Amino acid sequence: MVFAMADMINKLRRAVAAGTGSAVAHNAVTAVQGSDPYNPSATNIAAASANASDLATSITLGNEIRGLWLLHLADAVAHKAADGTNTLAAPVATDLATGITLANEIKADYNLHRASTTFHNVADGTNVIAAADATDQSSLNTLLNELKTDMNAHYVLALSGTMINFVSP
Repeated sequence: MVFAMADMINKLRRAVAAGTGSAVAHNAVTAVQGSDPYNPSATNIAAASANASDLATSITLGNEIRGLWLLHLADAVAHKAADGTNTLAAPVATDLATGITLANEIKADYNLHRASTTFHNVADGTNVIAAADATDQSSLNTLLNELKTDMNAHYVLALSGTMINFVSP
């Protein structure tokens, strides 16, 4: 009975999220779930590292964005289905060259993902990454800082409240 009620709540949330005039991209905000099934909690994901201003801060921010991006892609609760299409091939950044490769790939994959109605109730036409592809430290800083801002905004483009995610205790 409880599972049936929870399923109906989720179906109602999906219908409202996809509804005409009030449509939002996500059914719920991508969040990291707490570990106690008897005291459910969740923390919304968001890049919190300092803005990129030099090589060290760009590597830190780029790798944080990478990790959050992978969590968001796999979130089948927030999305109509998990996104297995716009996945990353780039490894974690360790220097300027790998940082540039990572940021450029995330930009390309993210712009495809946010525009997709395969994964979203409606396309996210607001949080577009418009910065040029990175080619040097300065353009990498600019791109990473825009990725941080726009991706954080994309992650929370959802109905308020939470979906009920069935897990085994």
